[in-house]
Amino acid sequence: MSEHYQVLARKYRPHSFVKLVGQTHTKKTLINALDANNLHHGFLFTGTRGVGKTTIARILAKSINCEQGISSKPCDKCATCVEIDKGQSIDLIELDAASHTGVDNMRDILENAQYMPSKNRYKIYLIDEVHMLSKNSFNALLKTLEEPPEHVKFLLVTTDPQKLPVTVLSRCLQFTLQQLTHDEILEQLKFIMNAEVLSYEESALGQIADFGNGSMRDALSLLDQSISYGKGTVTNADIKAMLGLVHHDDIIKLTTHLFSQDAKAVIDFIKDLSRRGENLSNALKDLSSLFHKISISQIVNTESNKTIQNLSTQISNFDLQIFYQMSINGSKDMALAPSEQIGFEMTLLRMLAFRSDTQPNTEKKMIEIKSEVKISAPIEEKLQPKVEEKPGITKPTILDINNQQQWETLIQTLEFKNGAQILVKNTLFDNTNNATLTLTLDNQFANLLSDQVQKSMLTTLRQKNSTLNLVINLGKPNAQTLAQKQTQAHNEKMAKIQTQFLNDKGVQKLEKIFDTKININSIKKINHV
Repeated sequence: MSEHYQVLARKYRPHSFVKLVGQTHTKKTLINALDANNLHHGFLFTGTRGVGKTTIARILAKSINCEQGISSKPCDKCATCVEIDKGQSIDLIELDAASHTGVDNMRDILENAQYMPSKNRYKIYLIDEVHMLSKNSFNALLKTLEEPPEHVKFLLVTTDPQKLPVTVLSRCLQFTLQQLTHDEILEQLKFIMNAEVLSYEESALGQIADFGNGSMRDALSLLDQSISYGKGTVTNADIKAMLGLVHHDDIIKLTTHLFSQDAKAVIDFIKDLSRRGENLSNALKDLSSLFHKISISQIVNTESNKTIQNLSTQISNFDLQIFYQMSINGSKDMALAPSEQIGFEMTLLRMLAFRSDTQPNTEKKMIEIKSEVKISAPIEEKLQPKVEEKPGITKPTILDINNQQQWETLIQTLEFKNGAQILVKNTLFDNTNNATLTLTLDNQFANLLSDQVQKSMLTTLRQKNSTLNLVINLGKPNAQTLAQKQTQAHNEKMAKIQTQFLNDKGVQKLEKIFDTKININSIKKINHV
Protein backbone atom coordinates (compact mmCIF):
# COMPACT_ATOMS: atom_id res chain seq x y z
CA MET A 1 0.00 0.00 0.00
CA SER A 2 1.05 3.62 -0.52
CA GLU A 3 3.04 5.31 2.23
CA HIS A 4 0.42 8.05 2.12
CA TYR A 5 -2.39 5.57 2.73
CA GLN A 6 -5.37 7.18 4.43
CA VAL A 7 -7.65 5.09 6.61
CA LEU A 8 -11.10 4.55 5.14
CA ALA A 9 -12.90 6.30 8.00
CA ARG A 10 -11.09 9.55 7.12
CA LYS A 11 -10.92 9.08 3.36
CA TYR A 12 -14.66 8.53 3.05
CA ARG A 13 -15.79 10.94 5.76
CA PRO A 14 -18.83 12.80 4.30
CA HIS A 15 -18.31 16.50 3.51
CA SER A 16 -21.97 17.32 2.86
CA PHE A 17 -25.38 16.43 4.24
CA VAL A 18 -26.22 14.65 0.97
CA LYS A 19 -23.40 12.13 1.44
CA LEU A 20 -24.07 11.61 5.13
CA VAL A 21 -25.36 8.09 5.89
CA GLY A 22 -28.42 7.87 8.15
CA GLN A 23 -29.48 10.48 10.77
CA THR A 24 -32.41 11.59 8.63
CA HIS A 25 -34.22 13.53 11.37
CA THR A 26 -31.09 15.53 12.29
CA LYS A 27 -30.24 16.29 8.66
CA LYS A 28 -33.76 17.48 7.91
CA THR A 29 -33.83 19.89 10.87
CA LEU A 30 -30.40 21.36 10.10
CA ILE A 31 -31.07 21.67 6.37
CA ASN A 32 -34.33 23.55 6.99
CA ALA A 33 -32.65 25.85 9.53
CA LEU A 34 -29.73 26.62 7.18
CA ASP A 35 -31.90 27.27 4.14
CA ALA A 36 -34.12 29.60 6.21
CA ASN A 37 -31.05 31.25 7.80
CA ASN A 38 -32.61 30.55 11.20
CA LEU A 39 -29.57 29.53 13.24
CA HIS A 40 -29.32 29.04 16.98
CA HIS A 41 -26.09 30.04 18.73
CA GLY A 42 -25.57 26.63 20.39
CA PHE A 43 -25.88 23.09 19.03
CA LEU A 44 -25.36 19.88 21.03
CA PHE A 45 -24.82 16.58 19.18
CA THR A 46 -25.07 13.41 21.28
CA GLY A 47 -24.87 9.70 20.52
CA THR A 48 -22.59 6.66 20.75
CA ARG A 49 -19.18 6.55 19.11
CA GLY A 50 -18.84 6.52 15.34
CA VAL A 51 -22.36 7.63 14.41
CA GLY A 52 -21.36 10.99 12.86
CA LYS A 53 -21.50 13.61 15.63
CA THR A 54 -18.25 15.44 14.80
CA THR A 55 -18.79 14.94 11.06
CA ILE A 56 -22.18 16.66 11.21
CA ALA A 57 -20.69 19.49 13.30
CA ARG A 58 -17.98 20.12 10.67
CA ILE A 59 -20.49 20.04 7.82
CA LEU A 60 -22.63 22.53 9.76
CA ALA A 61 -19.59 24.79 10.31
CA LYS A 62 -18.82 24.70 6.59
CA SER A 63 -22.45 25.44 5.71
CA ILE A 64 -22.43 28.48 8.03
CA ASN A 65 -19.14 29.99 6.79
CA CYS A 66 -19.20 29.07 3.09
CA GLU A 67 -18.16 32.13 1.06
CA GLN A 68 -21.11 31.57 -1.27
CA GLY A 69 -23.51 32.26 1.63
CA ILE A 70 -25.24 30.29 4.38
CA SER A 71 -26.73 27.19 2.78
CA SER A 72 -27.33 23.50 3.43
CA LYS A 73 -25.25 22.85 0.29
CA PRO A 74 -21.83 24.48 0.75
CA CYS A 75 -19.84 24.89 -2.45
CA ASP A 76 -16.85 22.80 -1.30
CA LYS A 77 -14.68 24.91 -3.62
CA CYS A 78 -14.11 28.23 -1.87
CA ALA A 79 -11.06 28.74 0.36
CA THR A 80 -13.15 28.51 3.54
CA CYS A 81 -14.75 25.17 2.60
CA VAL A 82 -11.37 23.72 1.63
CA GLU A 83 -9.73 24.96 4.84
CA ILE A 84 -12.49 23.45 7.02
CA ASP A 85 -12.25 20.12 5.20
CA LYS A 86 -8.48 20.09 5.80
CA GLY A 87 -8.83 21.24 9.42
CA GLN A 88 -6.94 24.48 8.72
CA SER A 89 -9.64 27.13 9.26
CA ILE A 90 -8.55 29.77 11.79
CA ASP A 91 -12.16 30.64 12.60
CA LEU A 92 -13.15 27.05 13.39
CA ILE A 93 -11.64 26.40 16.80
CA GLU A 94 -11.75 22.68 17.54
CA LEU A 95 -11.14 21.66 21.16
CA ASP A 96 -10.78 18.29 22.79
CA ALA A 97 -12.38 18.76 26.21
CA ALA A 98 -10.50 15.74 27.55
CA SER A 99 -7.20 17.63 27.20
CA HIS A 100 -8.59 21.10 28.03
CA THR A 101 -10.41 20.39 31.27
CA GLY A 102 -8.82 23.22 33.28
CA VAL A 103 -10.74 26.44 33.84
CA ASP A 104 -7.72 28.55 32.85
CA ASN A 105 -7.58 26.88 29.42
CA MET A 106 -11.29 27.49 28.88
CA ARG A 107 -11.10 31.12 30.00
CA ASP A 108 -8.16 31.85 27.68
CA ILE A 109 -10.04 30.35 24.78
CA LEU A 110 -13.35 32.07 25.50
CA GLU A 111 -11.77 35.48 26.09
CA ASN A 112 -11.06 35.58 22.37
CA ALA A 113 -14.76 34.98 21.62
CA GLN A 114 -15.45 38.74 21.96
CA TYR A 115 -13.19 39.48 18.99
CA MET A 116 -14.57 39.32 15.46
CA PRO A 117 -13.62 36.34 13.26
CA SER A 118 -10.43 36.78 11.26
CA LYS A 119 -11.91 36.20 7.80
CA ASN A 120 -15.16 34.28 7.98
CA ARG A 121 -18.76 35.08 8.81
CA TYR A 122 -18.74 33.41 12.24
CA LYS A 123 -16.21 32.27 14.81
CA ILE A 124 -17.18 28.68 15.56
CA TYR A 125 -16.17 26.70 18.66
CA LEU A 126 -16.39 22.94 18.16
CA ILE A 127 -15.85 21.26 21.56
CA ASP A 128 -15.54 17.47 21.39
CA GLU A 129 -16.42 15.27 24.41
CA VAL A 130 -17.66 18.37 26.18
CA HIS A 131 -18.81 16.31 29.19
CA MET A 132 -15.12 15.99 30.20
CA LEU A 133 -14.89 19.68 31.20
CA SER A 134 -14.48 20.48 34.87
CA LYS A 135 -17.19 22.21 36.88
CA ASN A 136 -15.38 25.55 36.75
CA SER A 137 -14.82 25.18 33.00
CA PHE A 138 -18.55 24.61 32.54
CA ASN A 139 -19.24 27.79 34.51
CA ALA A 140 -16.90 29.72 32.23
CA LEU A 141 -18.55 28.23 29.15
CA LEU A 142 -22.02 28.92 30.53
CA LYS A 143 -21.24 32.60 30.95
CA THR A 144 -20.50 32.90 27.23
CA LEU A 145 -23.46 30.68 26.27
CA GLU A 146 -25.85 32.91 28.22
CA GLU A 147 -24.95 36.06 26.29
CA PRO A 148 -22.97 35.00 23.22
CA PRO A 149 -21.65 37.60 20.74
CA GLU A 150 -23.60 37.61 17.48
CA HIS A 151 -20.56 36.38 15.54
CA VAL A 152 -20.05 33.22 17.67
CA LYS A 153 -21.55 29.74 17.30
CA PHE A 154 -20.99 26.80 19.64
CA LEU A 155 -21.02 23.20 18.39
CA LEU A 156 -20.82 20.81 21.34
CA VAL A 157 -20.28 17.06 20.91
CA THR A 158 -20.58 14.35 23.58
CA THR A 159 -21.21 10.65 24.09
CA ASP A 160 -22.52 11.22 27.63
CA PRO A 161 -25.03 14.13 27.77
CA GLN A 162 -26.18 13.14 31.27
CA LYS A 163 -22.93 14.56 32.67
CA LEU A 164 -23.67 18.02 31.27
CA PRO A 165 -25.21 20.61 33.60
CA VAL A 166 -28.86 21.30 32.84
CA THR A 167 -27.99 24.99 32.51
CA VAL A 168 -25.81 24.13 29.50
CA LEU A 169 -28.38 21.73 28.02
CA SER A 170 -31.13 24.34 28.23
CA ARG A 171 -29.11 26.82 26.15
CA CYS A 172 -28.44 24.49 23.21
CA LEU A 173 -30.45 22.79 20.51
CA GLN A 174 -29.92 19.11 21.24
CA PHE A 175 -29.71 16.46 18.50
CA THR A 176 -29.57 12.81 19.54
CA LEU A 177 -27.97 10.75 16.79
CA GLN A 178 -29.17 7.17 16.38
CA GLN A 179 -27.06 4.08 15.82
CA LEU A 180 -26.86 3.24 12.13
CA THR A 181 -28.82 0.24 10.89
CA HIS A 182 -27.21 -2.90 9.49
CA ASP A 183 -28.40 -2.04 5.96
CA GLU A 184 -27.09 1.56 6.14
CA ILE A 185 -23.62 0.35 7.14
CA LEU A 186 -23.65 -2.50 4.60
CA GLU A 187 -24.53 -0.18 1.70
CA GLN A 188 -21.71 2.19 2.63
CA LEU A 189 -19.22 -0.69 2.88
CA LYS A 190 -20.26 -1.91 -0.59
CA PHE A 191 -19.93 1.63 -1.97
CA ILE A 192 -16.39 1.95 -0.57
CA MET A 193 -15.27 -1.47 -1.85
CA ASN A 194 -16.58 -0.64 -5.33
CA ALA A 195 -14.94 2.79 -5.22
CA GLU A 196 -11.63 1.16 -4.23
CA VAL A 197 -12.11 -1.47 -6.97
CA LEU A 198 -11.65 -4.32 -4.50
CA SER A 199 -13.35 -7.72 -4.60
CA TYR A 200 -15.59 -8.87 -1.77
CA GLU A 201 -18.30 -11.28 -0.70
CA GLU A 202 -21.45 -9.42 0.33
CA SER A 203 -22.11 -11.81 3.22
CA ALA A 204 -18.62 -11.01 4.56
CA LEU A 205 -19.42 -7.29 4.49
CA GLY A 206 -22.68 -8.16 6.24
CA GLN A 207 -20.72 -9.72 9.10
CA ILE A 208 -18.55 -6.59 9.35
CA ALA A 209 -21.73 -4.48 9.48
CA ASP A 210 -23.01 -6.67 12.32
CA PHE A 211 -19.77 -6.28 14.27
CA GLY A 212 -19.93 -2.51 13.73
CA ASN A 213 -22.91 -2.59 16.10
CA GLY A 214 -24.38 0.66 14.77
CA SER A 215 -21.04 2.51 14.50
CA MET A 216 -19.85 3.40 11.01
CA ARG A 217 -16.35 4.19 12.24
CA ASP A 218 -16.00 0.81 13.96
CA ALA A 219 -17.20 -0.95 10.82
CA LEU A 220 -14.76 0.97 8.62
CA SER A 221 -11.86 0.21 10.97
CA LEU A 222 -12.75 -3.47 10.75
CA LEU A 223 -13.01 -3.18 6.95
CA ASP A 224 -9.50 -1.68 6.88
CA GLN A 225 -8.24 -4.64 8.89
CA SER A 226 -10.07 -7.13 6.67
CA ILE A 227 -8.62 -5.64 3.46
CA SER A 228 -5.11 -5.91 4.90
CA TYR A 229 -5.72 -9.47 6.09
CA GLY A 230 -7.12 -10.57 2.73
CA LYS A 231 -4.56 -8.64 0.65
CA GLY A 232 -7.20 -6.50 -1.00
CA THR A 233 -10.17 -8.88 -0.81
CA VAL A 234 -12.83 -9.44 1.85
CA THR A 235 -14.20 -12.98 2.09
CA ASN A 236 -16.21 -14.98 4.60
CA ALA A 237 -13.29 -17.33 5.24
CA ASP A 238 -10.97 -14.41 6.06
CA ILE A 239 -13.54 -12.73 8.32
CA LYS A 240 -14.11 -16.02 10.13
CA ALA A 241 -10.39 -16.59 10.65
CA MET A 242 -9.69 -12.98 11.63
CA LEU A 243 -12.52 -12.63 14.14
CA GLY A 244 -12.65 -16.21 15.40
CA LEU A 245 -16.20 -16.73 14.12
CA VAL A 246 -17.92 -20.09 13.94
CA HIS A 247 -19.14 -20.95 10.45
CA HIS A 248 -22.86 -20.38 9.88
CA ASP A 249 -23.36 -23.99 8.78
CA ASP A 250 -21.93 -25.18 12.11
CA ILE A 251 -24.45 -23.04 14.00
CA ILE A 252 -27.25 -24.53 11.88
CA LYS A 253 -26.06 -28.09 12.64
CA LEU A 254 -25.78 -27.36 16.35
CA THR A 255 -29.30 -25.89 16.37
CA THR A 256 -30.66 -28.95 14.56
CA HIS A 257 -29.16 -31.25 17.22
CA LEU A 258 -30.56 -28.99 19.93
CA PHE A 259 -34.10 -28.94 18.48
CA SER A 260 -34.09 -32.74 18.05
CA GLN A 261 -33.03 -33.06 21.72
CA ASP A 262 -29.99 -35.14 20.83
CA ALA A 263 -27.83 -34.41 23.89
CA LYS A 264 -24.94 -36.65 22.78
CA ALA A 265 -24.76 -35.01 19.36
CA VAL A 266 -24.79 -31.56 21.00
CA ILE A 267 -21.92 -32.41 23.37
CA ASP A 268 -19.87 -34.12 20.63
CA PHE A 269 -20.35 -31.14 18.31
CA ILE A 270 -19.24 -28.67 21.00
CA LYS A 271 -16.14 -30.77 21.67
CA ASP A 272 -15.37 -30.73 17.94
CA LEU A 273 -15.73 -26.93 17.81
CA SER A 274 -13.43 -26.64 20.82
CA ARG A 275 -10.79 -28.94 19.25
CA ARG A 276 -10.83 -26.76 16.13
CA GLY A 277 -10.08 -23.73 18.28
CA GLU A 278 -13.41 -21.97 17.55
CA ASN A 279 -14.52 -19.03 19.69
CA LEU A 280 -17.41 -20.54 21.66
CA SER A 281 -18.47 -17.18 23.12
CA ASN A 282 -19.08 -15.91 19.59
CA ALA A 283 -20.81 -19.21 18.77
CA LEU A 284 -23.30 -18.60 21.59
CA LYS A 285 -23.97 -15.07 20.31
CA ASP A 286 -24.52 -16.46 16.80
CA LEU A 287 -26.90 -19.03 18.29
CA SER A 288 -28.88 -16.20 19.96
CA SER A 289 -29.08 -14.36 16.62
CA LEU A 290 -30.35 -17.51 14.91
CA PHE A 291 -33.02 -17.99 17.60
CA HIS A 292 -34.14 -14.41 16.93
CA LYS A 293 -34.46 -15.06 13.18
CA ILE A 294 -36.39 -18.30 13.78
CA SER A 295 -38.76 -16.54 16.20
CA ILE A 296 -39.43 -13.78 13.66
CA SER A 297 -40.12 -16.48 11.05
CA GLN A 298 -42.66 -18.17 13.35
CA ILE A 299 -44.54 -14.96 14.17
CA VAL A 300 -44.31 -12.87 10.98
CA ASN A 301 -43.67 -15.70 8.48
CA THR A 302 -41.75 -13.48 6.02
CA GLU A 303 -38.44 -15.39 6.10
CA SER A 304 -37.28 -16.50 2.64
CA ASN A 305 -34.45 -18.71 3.91
CA LYS A 306 -35.66 -22.31 3.62
CA THR A 307 -33.35 -23.54 6.39
CA ILE A 308 -34.75 -21.07 8.91
CA GLN A 309 -38.30 -21.88 7.76
CA ASN A 310 -37.61 -25.57 8.38
CA LEU A 311 -36.11 -24.94 11.82
CA SER A 312 -39.11 -22.81 12.80
CA THR A 313 -41.37 -25.88 12.47
CA GLN A 314 -39.24 -28.00 14.80
CA ILE A 315 -39.77 -26.06 18.03
CA SER A 316 -42.61 -24.25 19.75
CA ASN A 317 -42.42 -20.48 20.15
CA PHE A 318 -42.73 -21.05 23.90
CA ASP A 319 -39.55 -23.15 23.99
CA LEU A 320 -37.76 -20.83 21.58
CA GLN A 321 -38.31 -17.84 23.87
CA ILE A 322 -36.85 -19.84 26.77
CA PHE A 323 -33.87 -20.91 24.64
CA TYR A 324 -33.18 -17.31 23.63
CA GLN A 325 -33.28 -16.10 27.24
CA MET A 326 -30.97 -18.93 28.31
CA SER A 327 -28.49 -18.11 25.55
CA ILE A 328 -28.40 -14.43 26.58
CA ASN A 329 -27.89 -15.33 30.23
CA GLY A 330 -25.33 -17.95 29.21
CA SER A 331 -23.27 -15.27 27.46
CA LYS A 332 -23.20 -13.28 30.70
CA ASP A 333 -22.19 -16.36 32.71
CA MET A 334 -19.49 -17.51 30.28
CA ALA A 335 -16.76 -15.51 32.06
CA LEU A 336 -17.69 -17.19 35.37
CA ALA A 337 -17.49 -20.76 34.04
CA PRO A 338 -14.38 -22.90 34.72
CA SER A 339 -13.73 -22.85 30.96
CA GLU A 340 -15.39 -21.52 27.82
CA GLN A 341 -16.30 -25.05 26.72
CA ILE A 342 -17.93 -25.90 30.05
CA GLY A 343 -19.91 -22.65 30.02
CA PHE A 344 -21.14 -23.34 26.48
CA GLU A 345 -22.03 -26.98 27.25
CA MET A 346 -23.94 -26.12 30.42
CA THR A 347 -25.93 -23.43 28.62
CA LEU A 348 -27.08 -25.88 25.93
CA LEU A 349 -27.71 -28.68 28.43
CA ARG A 350 -29.90 -26.25 30.37
CA MET A 351 -31.95 -25.73 27.19
CA LEU A 352 -32.38 -29.48 26.77
CA ALA A 353 -33.37 -29.92 30.42
CA PHE A 354 -36.06 -27.23 30.38
CA ARG A 355 -37.63 -27.97 27.01
CA SER A 356 -41.33 -28.74 27.37
CA ASP A 357 -41.27 -31.48 24.69
CA THR A 358 -44.25 -29.96 22.90
CA GLN A 359 -44.68 -29.65 19.18
CA PRO A 360 -44.68 -26.14 17.62
CA ASN A 361 -47.75 -24.04 18.46
CA THR A 362 -50.72 -24.28 16.12
CA GLU A 363 -54.27 -23.02 16.32
CA LYS A 364 -55.42 -26.50 17.38
CA LYS A 365 -53.11 -29.38 18.13
CA MET A 366 -53.96 -33.07 18.58
CA ILE A 367 -51.62 -35.42 20.39
CA GLU A 368 -52.58 -39.08 20.20
CA ILE A 369 -51.10 -41.98 22.16
CA LYS A 370 -51.92 -45.09 20.18
CA SER A 371 -52.41 -48.57 21.52
CA GLU A 372 -48.99 -49.69 20.19
CA VAL A 373 -47.65 -48.61 23.61
CA LYS A 374 -48.42 -51.95 25.28
CA ILE A 375 -48.54 -52.15 29.07
CA SER A 376 -49.40 -55.65 30.25
CA ALA A 377 -51.38 -56.26 33.41
CA PRO A 378 -48.57 -57.92 35.42
CA ILE A 379 -46.23 -54.96 34.76
CA GLU A 380 -48.96 -52.54 35.77
CA GLU A 381 -49.26 -54.24 39.13
CA LYS A 382 -45.54 -53.84 39.74
CA LEU A 383 -45.36 -50.22 38.61
CA GLN A 384 -48.55 -48.92 40.19
CA PRO A 385 -49.29 -49.01 43.92
CA LYS A 386 -52.60 -50.46 44.98
CA VAL A 387 -55.20 -47.72 45.06
CA GLU A 388 -57.56 -47.80 48.02
CA GLU A 389 -61.14 -46.83 47.44
CA LYS A 390 -62.18 -43.50 48.85
CA PRO A 391 -65.34 -43.81 50.96
CA GLY A 392 -68.50 -42.55 49.36
CA ILE A 393 -67.06 -42.49 45.82
CA THR A 394 -68.01 -45.16 43.30
CA LYS A 395 -65.58 -46.12 40.56
CA PRO A 396 -67.28 -46.13 37.15
CA THR A 397 -65.83 -48.03 34.22
CA ILE A 398 -63.78 -45.58 32.18
CA LEU A 399 -65.61 -46.13 28.87
CA ASP A 400 -69.01 -45.80 30.56
CA ILE A 401 -68.60 -42.14 31.52
CA ASN A 402 -70.69 -39.69 29.53
CA ASN A 403 -70.08 -36.25 31.02
CA GLN A 404 -67.64 -33.99 32.84
CA GLN A 405 -69.01 -34.81 36.30
CA GLN A 406 -68.44 -38.54 35.81
CA TRP A 407 -64.93 -37.80 34.46
CA GLU A 408 -64.10 -35.74 37.58
CA THR A 409 -65.46 -38.50 39.84
CA LEU A 410 -63.25 -41.04 38.06
CA ILE A 411 -59.98 -39.09 38.21
CA GLN A 412 -60.46 -38.41 41.94
CA THR A 413 -60.37 -42.17 42.56
CA LEU A 414 -57.01 -42.59 40.80
CA GLU A 415 -53.52 -41.54 41.88
CA PHE A 416 -51.66 -39.76 39.10
CA LYS A 417 -47.95 -39.06 39.41
CA ASN A 418 -46.17 -35.70 39.22
CA GLY A 419 -47.19 -33.58 36.21
CA ALA A 420 -49.92 -36.02 35.17
CA GLN A 421 -51.98 -35.01 38.20
CA ILE A 422 -51.87 -31.35 37.18
CA LEU A 423 -52.56 -32.22 33.56
CA VAL A 424 -55.58 -34.43 34.17
CA LYS A 425 -57.27 -31.89 36.49
CA ASN A 426 -57.11 -29.28 33.71
CA THR A 427 -58.85 -31.41 31.08
CA LEU A 428 -62.48 -31.48 30.01
CA PHE A 429 -64.26 -34.68 28.97
CA ASP A 430 -65.16 -34.75 25.28
CA ASN A 431 -66.31 -38.27 24.39
CA THR A 432 -65.51 -41.99 24.46
CA ASN A 433 -65.65 -43.99 21.25
CA ASN A 434 -64.21 -47.38 20.30
CA ALA A 435 -61.92 -47.67 23.33
CA THR A 436 -60.68 -44.10 22.77
CA LEU A 437 -61.06 -41.39 25.38
CA THR A 438 -60.99 -37.85 23.94
CA LEU A 439 -60.22 -34.88 26.19
CA THR A 440 -59.76 -31.11 25.72
CA LEU A 441 -56.84 -29.28 27.37
CA ASP A 442 -56.63 -25.51 27.74
CA ASN A 443 -53.97 -24.01 25.41
CA GLN A 444 -52.21 -22.35 28.34
CA PHE A 445 -51.24 -25.79 29.70
CA ALA A 446 -49.69 -27.01 26.42
CA ASN A 447 -46.26 -27.12 28.03
CA LEU A 448 -47.46 -29.98 30.28
CA LEU A 449 -47.93 -32.30 27.31
CA SER A 450 -44.52 -33.98 27.39
CA ASP A 451 -44.13 -37.63 26.37
CA GLN A 452 -43.25 -38.61 29.92
CA VAL A 453 -46.32 -36.97 31.48
CA GLN A 454 -48.67 -38.40 28.83
CA LYS A 455 -47.35 -41.94 29.29
CA SER A 456 -47.70 -41.62 33.05
CA MET A 457 -51.30 -40.42 32.64
CA LEU A 458 -52.16 -43.26 30.23
CA THR A 459 -50.56 -45.87 32.52
CA THR A 460 -52.80 -44.78 35.39
CA LEU A 461 -55.95 -44.66 33.22
CA ARG A 462 -55.24 -48.15 31.87
CA GLN A 463 -55.88 -49.48 35.35
CA LYS A 464 -59.50 -49.19 34.23
CA ASN A 465 -59.01 -50.44 30.66
CA SER A 466 -55.73 -51.98 29.46
CA THR A 467 -56.47 -51.30 25.75
CA LEU A 468 -57.44 -47.67 26.20
CA ASN A 469 -56.33 -45.07 23.64
CA LEU A 470 -56.07 -41.39 24.55
CA VAL A 471 -56.52 -38.27 22.40
CA ILE A 472 -55.93 -34.80 23.84
CA ASN A 473 -57.01 -31.76 21.85
CA LEU A 474 -55.67 -28.32 22.66
CA GLY A 475 -58.31 -25.63 22.63
CA LYS A 476 -60.30 -23.16 24.68
CA PRO A 477 -62.50 -25.00 27.22
CA ASN A 478 -66.19 -24.08 27.23
CA ALA A 479 -66.70 -25.16 30.87
CA GLN A 480 -64.85 -25.27 34.18
CA THR A 481 -62.24 -27.97 34.73
CA LEU A 482 -61.81 -29.81 38.04
CA ALA A 483 -58.76 -27.65 38.83
CA GLN A 484 -60.78 -24.45 38.27
CA LYS A 485 -63.63 -25.72 40.42
CA GLN A 486 -61.25 -26.67 43.24
CA THR A 487 -59.55 -23.29 43.05
CA GLN A 488 -62.90 -21.49 43.13
CA ALA A 489 -64.08 -23.57 46.11
CA HIS A 490 -60.83 -22.87 47.96
CA ASN A 491 -61.11 -19.12 47.30
CA GLU A 492 -64.73 -19.03 48.48
CA LYS A 493 -63.80 -20.94 51.63
CA MET A 494 -60.90 -18.62 52.38
CA ALA A 495 -63.09 -15.57 51.78
CA LYS A 496 -65.59 -16.94 54.30
CA ILE A 497 -62.84 -17.61 56.87
CA GLN A 498 -61.38 -14.13 56.39
CA THR A 499 -64.79 -12.49 56.73
CA GLN A 500 -65.52 -14.42 59.96
CA PHE A 501 -62.13 -13.44 61.38
CA LEU A 502 -62.50 -9.76 60.53
CA ASN A 503 -66.02 -9.70 62.06
CA ASP A 504 -64.78 -11.16 65.34
CA LYS A 505 -65.37 -8.61 68.12
CA GLY A 506 -62.05 -9.44 69.81
CA VAL A 507 -60.14 -8.77 66.58
CA GLN A 508 -62.03 -5.53 66.02
CA LYS A 509 -61.20 -4.42 69.57
CA LEU A 510 -57.48 -5.12 68.99
CA GLU A 511 -57.57 -3.09 65.79
CA LYS A 512 -59.09 -0.18 67.69
CA ILE A 513 -56.62 -0.36 70.62
CA PHE A 514 -53.54 -0.48 68.44
CA ASP A 515 -55.00 1.80 65.71
CA THR A 516 -54.14 -0.69 63.00
CA LYS A 517 -55.67 -2.94 60.35
CA ILE A 518 -55.39 -6.68 59.86
CA ASN A 519 -53.48 -7.77 56.73
CA ILE A 520 -56.14 -9.90 55.08
CA ASN A 521 -53.52 -11.92 53.18
CA SER A 522 -52.04 -13.10 56.48
CA ILE A 523 -55.26 -14.91 57.48
CA LYS A 524 -54.74 -18.63 56.88
CA LYS A 525 -56.66 -21.78 57.72
CA ILE A 526 -54.92 -23.95 60.34
CA ASN A 527 -55.40 -27.70 60.00
CA HIS A 528 -55.61 -29.24 63.49
CA VAL A 529 -53.58 -32.41 63.94
